[in-house]
Amino acid sequence: MKNMNKFAEHVIYVAHNSSKNKTITNLQLQKVMYFSIQDYIRDNGIDSELEDMYDIPFEAWPYGPVNRDEYFKNSMYGSNDIFDGGKECDDFEKFNQYIISNSNENVYELVKRSHQEDKWKDNEEKIKKHKLVEYSLEDIAYGAK
Repeated sequence: MKNMNKFAEHVIYVAHNSSKNKTITNLQLQKVMYFSIQDYIRDNGIDSELEDMYDIPFEAWPYGPVNRDEYFKNSMYGSNDIFDGGKECDDFEKFNQYIISNSNENVYELVKRSHQEDKWKDNEEKIKKHKLVEYSLEDIAYGAK
């Protein structure tokens, strides 16, 4: 299992156990993962642990950044809550405050926020044509301005 898959499992676990809603959808999972990494970078910079964790890059999709592996893994839920409770991972505990904060946000506000970032705006035509556009950690960091 790749590190980003483990991170997704951790996000699901934290959302189920700590957020006010105690649920998470696939769309929400994607945005919470992205913005939690972005918030971490804003506060701590890009460190070697984060570089090791980021082994499956986000892709720019019509509804914002998406981790392809996790999207298809959880697509069976459609727009419903992910019933799998996830799995806590101590390595990602440093993200918990960001996960909780972002999972309490309205998912469509997170989508809107992702569309305001230069990476998404600069590639909007490619995204509409379903061309591959990947986010580097620097792209994620830059979006936090």
